[in-house]
Amino acid sequence: MSSSNDNSAFIRVIRIKSANGSEKMLEIPAKLDLERPKRPRTVFTDEQLEKLERAFTDSGYLSGATRAKLAESLGLSDNQVKVWFQNRRTKQKKTESKEPAKMTLASTNKPIENYSNFYQTYWTAAAFLSNNEVSS
Repeated sequence: MSSSNDNSAFIRVIRIKSANGSEKMLEIPAKLDLERPKRPRTVFTDEQLEKLERAFTDSGYLSGATRAKLAESLGLSDNQVKVWFQNRRTKQKKTESKEPAKMTLASTNKPIENYSNFYQTYWTAAAFLSNNEVSS
């Protein structure tokens, strides 16, 4: 991958050659600094995490004033608190989507604890119904 600067101060041109020899040109705004090193990841202290988790438990969302006050009390920037809450909400959604939905018996509306008994009952009923006509 080779790069060259166009005469314009606003565009940076990057030429990329593919395996088959064709060349593509990407035009990127010059202000987008691709060589700039990434900001190091924020490492929260245990105390900060406890307070953030407590605030998240109280409410998954913070108003601007509440967020600013929390950020100041934790010695963090407003943006760091905002991003932490966004990431925590994402984590919660992932966790909730991975939890298996509990199956219930329609007649009792209780969770099924013993799946082998449930399946045995289900298949016994299915076999019975397939051998006998059911009138509605």
